[in-house]
Amino acid sequence: MLQKLETHLEKNFPFLKGKKLLITVSGGIDSVVLAHVFHQLKYQIGIAHCNFQLRGIESDLDERFVEKIAKEFNCQFHSIQFLTKEYCKKNKVNIQIGARELRYDWFQKLYTEYEYDYILTAHHLNDVMETFFINLSRGTGLDGLASIPPINQNIIRPFLIVSRNDIETYANNLNIKWREDQSNAETKYIRNKIRHHITPELYKLHPNFEENFLNTVLKIHDSKIFIKQKIAALQKEIFTTKENDFIIDKNIIKNLSDFEIYELFKPFDFTATQEIKKLIATQTGKQIYSSTHTLLNNRDSLILSINTQDLNEDVYMIEHMQDIHHLPISLNFSFANKEISKDCIALNLEQTSFPLMIRKWKDGDYFHPTGMRGKKKISKYFKDEKFSLRDKENTWLLCNHQQQIIWIIGHRADRILTCKPEKENLVYISV
Repeated sequence: MLQKLETHLEKNFPFLKGKKLLITVSGGIDSVVLAHVFHQLKYQIGIAHCNFQLRGIESDLDERFVEKIAKEFNCQFHSIQFLTKEYCKKNKVNIQIGARELRYDWFQKLYTEYEYDYILTAHHLNDVMETFFINLSRGTGLDGLASIPPINQNIIRPFLIVSRNDIETYANNLNIKWREDQSNAETKYIRNKIRHHITPELYKLHPNFEENFLNTVLKIHDSKIFIKQKIAALQKEIFTTKENDFIIDKNIIKNLSDFEIYELFKPFDFTATQEIKKLIATQTGKQIYSSTHTLLNNRDSLILSINTQDLNEDVYMIEHMQDIHHLPISLNFSFANKEISKDCIALNLEQTSFPLMIRKWKDGDYFHPTGMRGKKKISKYFKDEKFSLRDKENTWLLCNHQQQIIWIIGHRADRILTCKPEKENLVYISV
C-alpha cells in the first residue's frame, strides 16, 4: 500500500512535496495510518488532535495516545480540549455538526499561526461511499453524488482512493496501534447505519463493488467539471450585463432543459427550476427571490439583480474573467505567476464561480484574514488597522456570488477563499 500511495501522491498531489503539512489525527486507525504513511515517506508534518470531552477518560487517553505518536515521529504536536456539549447547546446544533465546526475552525487557526501549507484529513473510500448514500437519500445533484472532494481550498484528502480494508491491512502488517471509538459501532447515526447494514450488502451483490464505485465517482467528478465549463460558456452567451443587472432572453430560457436552467441559476441560489419556468409564464412584473438575488419577469427578458437592501453602497457584478477598468476600482486578471501581496490575490479556477461582485462593506461582514487566527468582523479589522472614516468609505470588497468576502481590495485577503501561489490552475487578480 505504501508504494501505491507514494505513486498516487506523486501523480495527484505533487505540490505536497517540501511543504509543511498539518495532519489531523483522532487516534483512530484511519488518521493514525495517514500520519504513519506521511512520516514513512519523509514529508514534513505536524499533528493536530481535538479532545471533544465526549467520552470521559477515553477522550483523554486518545489525546495522550496521539501525543505519543507525535513524539515518536519527532514532529510538532497541537492539541485542544473543547466544551463540545456546551458549544452545541449554545449554538443549537447537534454534536456531529458542532464538533465539525469546532475542529475545522481550530485547524484553520493552526494553519495560519504555525504557517502550515496544507491541512490533511484521513477521509477514505468508504467515507466517500457513506457520504454518497447519505446525499442520495436526502436528494442531491452531481455535487452531492461526487461526495467528498480530494481538494477543498487548503484541505487535502489524499486517502480517498484507499479502502478501510486497505488501511486495516496496512496497520496489521506493520503492527501499528490505534484507539477504538465505540461510537463507530452504534447505529443511531445514519453514517453508521450505511456502514454496517447497506454497504456490506452491496459487496455481496458484486465482488468488484469497491473498484466499480471508485470509477463511478471519478466519472461523476469529471462530469461535474465538464458541466461547469459548459454552463459557464452558456451563461457567457445568454447573460448580458446592464449596469449591475443581468438581462436574460426569455425565449432562449424557454428552450433550455430543466437541468440547464437549474445549473444556470444555482450560483444565484435559485434551485427550484419549476418556479423559474412558472415565472416566465406569468405576467410582466412578477418577481421571485433567493437569499441573495431577485429574478424579475420583464417583457422579453428576465432581469437578475442582487438583493441590495442590506448593502450600504453600489454593487458591481464581474460577469466574466476579464480586466475591469470601468468600475470605481480597476482589477486585472492574469494566469501568469505573480507575487501575492495586499495588491494581488490568487484564486483556484475550479473552485471559483462567476459572477463575482465588488461592493462596499456592511455591518456584520466578516472574513478570515491571512496571517491571522480565526475570523474577524470587517468593522474590527478597520479599527485595528486604524482606518479613517474616509478610508472606510473608499474601501471595496471583492465577494463571491454568496457574498462571502474574498478580499478587502488592496488590503487583506481571506485565507480560506484565496490560494497560495504554488498551487496549480490559478488566476491572479490585482489592482
